[in-house]
Amino acid sequence: MKNNTTYLLSLSLFFILTISCNNPGTTSKTASSSDYQDHAQIHSHNDYQHAVPFRDAYYHHAAEIEADVYLPRTPAMKDSLMIGHDTIDITPGRTLIAMYIDPIVSLFKKYGNRVSPDPNYTFRLMIDVKDQWKDVYPLLLKEINKYPSVFDRKVNPMAVQVFVSGNRPADSTFHTYPDIINFDGLPAHNYAPADLAKVVLISDNFDTYSHWKGEGELPLNDLNTIKKLIDDAHSIGKPFRFWGAPDNANVWEQLRLAGADVINTDKIADCTQYFDSFYK
Repeated sequence: MKNNTTYLLSLSLFFILTISCNNPGTTSKTASSSDYQDHAQIHSHNDYQHAVPFRDAYYHHAAEIEADVYLPRTPAMKDSLMIGHDTIDITPGRTLIAMYIDPIVSLFKKYGNRVSPDPNYTFRLMIDVKDQWKDVYPLLLKEINKYPSVFDRKVNPMAVQVFVSGNRPADSTFHTYPDIINFDGLPAHNYAPADLAKVVLISDNFDTYSHWKGEGELPLNDLNTIKKLIDDAHSIGKPFRFWGAPDNANVWEQLRLAGADVINTDKIADCTQYFDSFYK
């Protein structure tokens, strides 16, 4: 643990010196979304697979909660979007409405136009679309459009912001969607300004850029590649998240030191405790 702590402190110094050298005369970080605080925000990856879906992430003030959705598979499922990682996971009752929309709406009713007794807390609901977007979109819009004060931040700044990942429409059409629908962005895309305004953050698969297993130091070449991706996202005013990275405290901290704004995890309680204690 001592050796790892020494390494992390050294890595922190490395980034401080790098920023100072590359940006003389300024000590501030490259601009990122105002939704994000100084320390890491947490993304509840595949939240529906957790022991206590939604509530665990909500209790720990996760910044993002992820739900994978499919079209209904049987007439009994009617026109509800179904929750699951694969089609074999789809079962009656595990719907987007039952697992996420209804609980969120109930919280807004309880706390009066916000999701929590904490007046500063809200979160984003990431909808990972597994079926064809053109078929999922009408059902998604129908399910959230009933509650503009709950899901539209143009109506209520403390609303839960819905953004779409997975199967998305062409990015050149993002600007044509209503305010209540936003999108997960990809690196190396040249978004038109109107479409970029609909992008909540930039995210990508960690394994595309590094095969590091999460022990010891992140290889320097991989670190430089990762940091450039993050810096590119910050340069267009967007936060960055990797998914698919090893899921332990060593990785959480090294990604955070590299500039990642959002940490992807299946270990909500552990990750929250780690960052709460680290940044006290």
